[in-house]
Amino acid sequence: MMFYGIQDYDENFPRVHLVMEKGDTVFFHPLLIHGSGWNRTQGYRKSISCHYAGADCHYIDVKGTSQEVIEREFSEIAKTLYGIRDDTRLQMCLDLECGW
Repeated sequence: MMFYGIQDYDENFPRVHLVMEKGDTVFFHPLLIHGSGWNRTQGYRKSISCHYAGADCHYIDVKGTSQEVIEREFSEIAKTLYGIRDDTRLQMCLDLECGW
């Protein structure tokens, strides 16, 4: 599993806590900073990540962007855990419909 933190996070910035019950579902906008605390139960926390890309979506190479570091880390994990080739490339979807 991979996750990233936030640089220069202000602990005093207001947060909203969402209490959920078994079977509840929550949807987040992809630009919303969100997360959860440690799983303090004996069971597993399950999640599904789905991303919408409109017909106007254009894929761009991440080389030279802030995402290049993530590409390197992802590629190393994919190679180590799953034997995926070194020349696999990560591309980011730029969805003009969503204004990203």
